[in-house]
Order: sequence, then structure tokens, then C-alpha cells
Amino acid sequence: MPRYAVLVEGLFDHLYAKTGNSMLRYKQDEVVCCIDSMNAGKTTSEVVGVGGHTPIVNNLDEALKLNPDTLLIGVVTEGGYLPDIMRGGVIAAIENGLNIVCGLHHFLADDEEFSQLAKKYNVDLIDLRKPPDSLPFTKGSWKNRKTPVLLTVGTDCDSGKMTSAWEVNHELNNKGIRSKFVGTGQTGILLSGSGVAVDAIISDFIAGTVEAEIDRINNDCDIIIVEGQGSITHMAYSGVTLGLLHGTMPDFLLMCHEPSRKEDVFNHPIYPLSETLDLYIQLVEVFKPCRCAGISLITHSEEEAPARKTIQTIKKETRLPTEDIIRFKDGSIVDSIMSLL
Repeated sequence: MPRYAVLVEGLFDHLYAKTGNSMLRYKQDEVVCCIDSMNAGKTTSEVVGVGGHTPIVNNLDEALKLNPDTLLIGVVTEGGYLPDIMRGGVIAAIENGLNIVCGLHHFLADDEEFSQLAKKYNVDLIDLRKPPDSLPFTKGSWKNRKTPVLLTVGTDCDSGKMTSAWEVNHELNNKGIRSKFVGTGQTGILLSGSGVAVDAIISDFIAGTVEAEIDRINNDCDIIIVEGQGSITHMAYSGVTLGLLHGTMPDFLLMCHEPSRKEDVFNHPIYPLSETLDLYIQLVEVFKPCRCAGISLITHSEEEAPARKTIQTIKKETRLPTEDIIRFKDGSIVDSIMSLL
């Protein structure tokens, strides 16, 4: 089992540190600490609400006292670039014999300085977003697919698509439904140990690459859960979303939404929930029938009473099972999926 020191310097929040946060939520026993000088001395649960008593330390020197063997770059950034403030920490980690795991578009193995240091100190540079050497073109294998597929989609990026997919996959298996998870981003790949980062794939091959991932496990389970990316209404990421949507050709959608978020990172108004869901379904139904299994909400910015009211309001408006599957899990979404199988 790896021992991760998670580098989140200056970006330790719910939006930018989602890779680190997911490791703290689902694989806390593999994380020895997080590195963030702005919150040093606190625990991760005090800052982001997950990870229990996992300590936050000031720098790599303090992290080394906890005997990590791997440095995980636990943030996502606009454009996927490695922040300059983190470069020194990566170099120091390599010089101290730590392997480096990175989910950014900045491939560490292609960085001459990092690559030379890695060879010198005999450490591995693991780029989770590195695309496969061979990229398949879509074959339309969904036409003969026997196993139903569910894709998580959202009204914005960072709307809980990976978390919702991971939670649903886990709960279905707990109920005796053989469910398989397909990771399509750095966090899903890190948690599951497999998958492909679709936003690093040449656009012509996104659909085919996702299709191939599904084909590899088709007929070996009762349902396939695919981690969604971006949003069809996001001006920066919609291309990836559409390629993933048509590569998956889902039978079911799980819609992810943060009601309190009114604008995206470009300060553009979030498109309405129901209209966005209709758009997703229309784009699939050009080819095949598709149904929404439920609405997965993020309500952590609201107090409990208003959050529960929000859930009930959206449930009434959409007439779909609606829950915050982290904060107020009631099983309605999983029950809905099971009823559709």
C-alpha cells in the first residue's frame, strides 16, 4: 500500500483539491499528510471536512517525518498546468526518493528537469492523464451491447460526477448488483487503478477510446458506471463532455448539480438544471433511448434545514429521485437505478 504525501499548496479547498479530497474520503489510510503552508497545523477535516485527523504540514521536510513513499499532486488547475509554487516541492520530493503521481496535463515524464532527476534518484514519475499509445476510433459497438451503462453528467465542472459515480458503484455492489466503474479522469483512475483520462485524448478519438474501455468489461457485470467529465453547457469543457457522452451511449444518466452555485469559473450563469438535463437526453436520443435515473446534489454550502428543503424542491420540480449522496444518503438514487435494470 502506498504512503502518500498530498501536495495541495495554496489550493486546498472543495473546488481545486478534488483529487486530494477524494483520496482523503475514500483511501484515507493511504494518506499520511497533506502539504499546504496556508493551513499547516490543522487537520484535513477542519479544512475540507474529510480525512479525519490527517495532518496538514507546512512543507516537504515536515512531510518526510511521516515516512511517505509517494508525493501525490492533489489538485486540478485550469488548463492542467503545474503551479509554479509546487515545482520546488516536486524537485525536493524526487531528491528524497519519493515517487511522484500527477494528474495534470503537465506530464512530469516529459519535463526535462523532472525526468533527469527521476533517473538520477531512481524514482517513478506517474502521469495519470497520459493517453494510451494507440487510440481506437469508434465502432458503434453500443448497438450490440448487452450490459446497461450509466453516465454521470453535470450542470458544471466540479459538480460531483466522479464522487456520485464512485458512490453509486459501491452501493450497487453492496446490494448484490455486479457493477463496474470506468474512470475517465485523474481521480477516478487513481481510485480505481484503471481507466483513461478523456480530456487528454485527441478529440476524434474520445468516443472510440471510451467505447473501448466499456467493451473491455461488457458482459462481465450487471451495469457499467462511467465517470462523467465537464458539462455540455460549459464553454471550455463541452467538447470533452460530448465526446464522452457519445462514446458511452448511456442507457441511463445521473444528473449532478450544486444548487448554490450560480456561475461557472468564467462567471457565466449556470444553465438551468431541467433544461440542461433535457439537452443531455436529446443528444443521446439522436441515436438511442436514454433515461435519467436521478439527481445527485452537492449541498455542503447550505445549513441542514435549507439543504433538505432544496433537495425536496428539486425532487418535486424534476419528479426524479433526488439526494445528496454524501451528506443525506437515503438510497433513492440506487433504488431507482436498480428498478431500471
